[in-house]
Amino acid sequence: MPEARGGGRREHRQRSSEDDYMVVELLCAALARIRLDRQQGGGGARAAGSAGVLPRAWRDARARLWWMAQDLGRDWPGNDLDLFNWCRRPLGSWPVALSLADGDLDAVLLEGDELSEFAEQAAHLVRHADVEAELVQNQIFTALMLCARTNGGDDEAVQQIYCRLRRLLIDHPVLSDREVMKLAGELPAADSDQDAFCDKFIRTAYVHHPVHRPGKTRLRRCTGCRNPIDDGAAGCGTPGCTTEPEWHEVACLGGYWVQHRAARQFFHDPGLLEGRLLDRLAELTGELVRTEPWPCLDAWDAALRFKALAPHAGEECWVIDAKDCSSPGLLARGFRIDLRVPAGRRIIVVPMHRLKAPGYLADLERELQGRVTGVEVLDERTFLRQATVRANQAGEDR
Repeated sequence: MPEARGGGRREHRQRSSEDDYMVVELLCAALARIRLDRQQGGGGARAAGSAGVLPRAWRDARARLWWMAQDLGRDWPGNDLDLFNWCRRPLGSWPVALSLADGDLDAVLLEGDELSEFAEQAAHLVRHADVEAELVQNQIFTALMLCARTNGGDDEAVQQIYCRLRRLLIDHPVLSDREVMKLAGELPAADSDQDAFCDKFIRTAYVHHPVHRPGKTRLRRCTGCRNPIDDGAAGCGTPGCTTEPEWHEVACLGGYWVQHRAARQFFHDPGLLEGRLLDRLAELTGELVRTEPWPCLDAWDAALRFKALAPHAGEECWVIDAKDCSSPGLLARGFRIDLRVPAGRRIIVVPMHRLKAPGYLADLERELQGRVTGVEVLDERTFLRQATVRANQAGEDR
């Protein structure tokens, strides 16, 4: 039974949505840590529970839930396995009423023994040091930054290489060894052991699959997002993707590289929206608007610099952050404004498939209130329409 700190009587206070989201985030961070331990040979969630080595985040969350249940006169959760089982049920059905956004009450944390999309994103957004440092996406980002900085001769070159590698993660969930060799030849910087930083980045973000002989290897992949698909699977499972599988040939010498699960989850899949927006913005006339992908090394996903409407006026800048998150509450809690890029408009752009959840935009706007100021929320289609109209206005005034 969890004990109050110091052994005294616990002081009751009014719970808030901040408290309840913290509980959920702690659980999700712990589940991510348990999965990492399992992948490294530490056993599954149930094995971890029986060995008494559950992460501190799990113990903290369980203690918080126990006290919440005590306030209601209930003895829950009874044990760790009990809580694991409840993680497979909608949050709105738990024995304690959680103060979450309406759309989040239908979410589950576990789908069978795998983390749900909600839980994956909550674990990513949470700031809990004993878990976050070990998550693979941080290693990928560090390797990417090292590759860009060691190969770039100045700030502009570093920015260009950074953008190139970010786009690589979006456009290429599978790489042939021929493509990797070509990239390494263009980005040759290496450490004192002659290990190229580009190769380190590829090894961190991708997993190598050898082939028996040189030639073309056929893989099933999603037509739209290009993610590999297991034999027999009907789709790729990427949020919002509805395209059919296709066969794809990879020409390789000794093998090919497939994105690490973390690279797909935290860079490729959410980056699909970024890629679509950048491609559409590139279609606008360059004299009317200039698009800068990931300015200041990812302060924002894009900065749009529109030609001035008046002869002596300065250009107008919009910055956007493309966010594909299942939970508006978690998105709002994790969102931060970066002021390194001065802008007249700061916009969060969400993909159209998130609007299938009733009230998604309204929930996001409400959850952002009191956290950030001066940020708009637009869906993908509305943002592109407004950007096109603004660019055309500059063209009419020429």
